[in-house]
Amino acid sequence: MIGTNLAITPKRFAPLGSSNDADAQAFITAAGITDATQQSAVNQLVLDLKSALIWIKMSVIYPVLGGSASSHAVNLKSPGTYNMTFSLGWTHSSNGMTPNGTSSYADTGFASSFYSTSIHMSFYSRTQTVGGQYEMGANTGTTNTSLRPAVNTILGGTTAINFTTTTDARGFWIGSKRANNDREVYRNGVSQATNTTSVTTALPAINNWVGAGNNNGAILFPSSKQCAFVSIGEGLTDTEASNFHTAINTYQTTLSRNV
Repeated sequence: MIGTNLAITPKRFAPLGSSNDADAQAFITAAGITDATQQSAVNQLVLDLKSALIWIKMSVIYPVLGGSASSHAVNLKSPGTYNMTFSLGWTHSSNGMTPNGTSSYADTGFASSFYSTSIHMSFYSRTQTVGGQYEMGANTGTTNTSLRPAVNTILGGTTAINFTTTTDARGFWIGSKRANNDREVYRNGVSQATNTTSVTTALPAINNWVGAGNNNGAILFPSSKQCAFVSIGEGLTDTEASNFHTAINTYQTTLSRNV
């Protein structure tokens, strides 16, 4: 219509000669991924997440691919935006990234307050040991987002989703908040615990860290678990959590690092 302003959303196109999804290729380029198996794995991951309508719910996705700090830092969803910044003390390999358990953390640059209510956090652990560490999160004292495999998860306020159903922290963990009174934790796509207590406290307005909690800029409960995937986005349904696990299991299996 004449006189109407139309906003045009830029689209990514794969380079000529590339059969990869354009978003996957943007990550491959930014992270400097040259290995064919790794390229195929991340390309299939993007395709699977888009097919399951999970991709559109994501703000940050760290595939932890390439074996170096510079490649592990890159945000697959939007390379160059919310890339992680690592402190000293991390070990990086083709299997993942491992904090030292005392002083290491990675700043995502992303605050949970980007969302008003609905949120999820996910973490793929390759370490069996169960403990009280923060694998990721942020804590202001009055409100918290945290993912602590086989212990508890908090997604706003201070009310935890407690779960002690396993002594093995390995696998793909998701904490999902779909509404103020609808929070759930999944391990490998299977529900571990729920909490329906209504929590209306706003989500933390400080950056989420990986490998430790961000306690207003101080390290909280640092972890030593090897991490092979991280994401933050909108809350996920049971079906989406199951489909997400299937996609991640395929991804980790292709890379020969599934547990």
